[in-house]
Amino acid sequence: MPVGNRKNLLYGLALPLLGRRCRWRNVTCTGERGADVTHALQRALRRHHAVGGCIQCMAGGRLTAGYHYGNVRLSPDVPVTPETFFRTASIAKMACALLVMRLQTLGKLDVEEDISALWGAPIRNPNYPETPIALRALLSHTSGLADSPLYYSAYRKPVTASAILADPATYTGSAPYQTFRYSNFAAGLVGCLLEKRFGRSLESLAQALVFGPLGARATFDIASLGGAQLASSYRVLPAGREPAFDAPARLSAASPLDAPDPENHYLLASGSLFVTAEGLMRLCLPLVQGAEAVGEPFVDARAVRMMTAPTADWPEPEVRMRHGAGMLEVDDRAIYPHRLNGHQGFAYGAVNGVFFDGRGNGFASLNSGASERRVGHLSCLNRDLIRICMEEGAPHG
Repeated sequence: MPVGNRKNLLYGLALPLLGRRCRWRNVTCTGERGADVTHALQRALRRHHAVGGCIQCMAGGRLTAGYHYGNVRLSPDVPVTPETFFRTASIAKMACALLVMRLQTLGKLDVEEDISALWGAPIRNPNYPETPIALRALLSHTSGLADSPLYYSAYRKPVTASAILADPATYTGSAPYQTFRYSNFAAGLVGCLLEKRFGRSLESLAQALVFGPLGARATFDIASLGGAQLASSYRVLPAGREPAFDAPARLSAASPLDAPDPENHYLLASGSLFVTAEGLMRLCLPLVQGAEAVGEPFVDARAVRMMTAPTADWPEPEVRMRHGAGMLEVDDRAIYPHRLNGHQGFAYGAVNGVFFDGRGNGFASLNSGASERRVGHLSCLNRDLIRICMEEGAPHG
């Protein structure tokens, strides 16, 4: 993934010449939407060299048109369907935050709790040993926790959460709530804390309290997808022959996650959510519909404010984003005339996004690989999809 303005510029220049070519012709629309939107999506997705994917739109807080195109796997070609599951990458953080807010609404926890109480042992930044770290600080990336070399080594060899928490390199020089520092470990630790508190796996809690009630086809447990279609992911630049995320291989090696394992499950909530595009859009309904989503206050007004109201600025001035509890805010009139909330997900070549405005208009986009070029951290693909899919700027046929 290109990081920095210069690398993104070089990536954009090389993509038309060296990027993986699209092996599909048309975008298929399910539902009612103008032909102009379908054609605009087709042009944009081909321009970004998308391998295959699904897009689900929402208008006025209701699911509307869906779109699918391309392939979940290459060699042999396997076409995407509306039922295809995709790995969301960092959008998993938003889903976990929604679970936390659901538990808070039910009176089971409070996001201002000291995470030491949830963990059952002290967790402190050694630079600020007397300052508690609240759960909300983990969700908003202001906890003072960072992704250390020991954390990254866990992708190759198991390392316990306790070992990472004991490593001084896990902590920054900033006190809680003082500085924004995006941390996959901090976000993943949220799932571990929930498993510690409730003695249930993150998957069990999410299915019972969020995915099931919202009718969202989603899971943190890849082993549960044995009978479903799961997309692989491909880099489009450089265009390698093999998938960067090989879904059949991952499925064959997976073990069920039905038991809690807080010492080792910190990679789930940070990026290992698998969901359909429709399922991802359904996860946004409580934040735009309120009680209408399931006929009860699914998450209360305080929870919605915490997720959608930003508390921290991205450190780079060119990034027109701010971060709330598990969710981004995009406020850039050059892209869209209203404030947007949502999240992005980048991993293994996939470039995913889900965004919505205060009127309940939005979209969820999941794919099996696309251009990873970004401007101000917002992917260029998501930037185009905001302009095409959102009700305000969408052309009508």
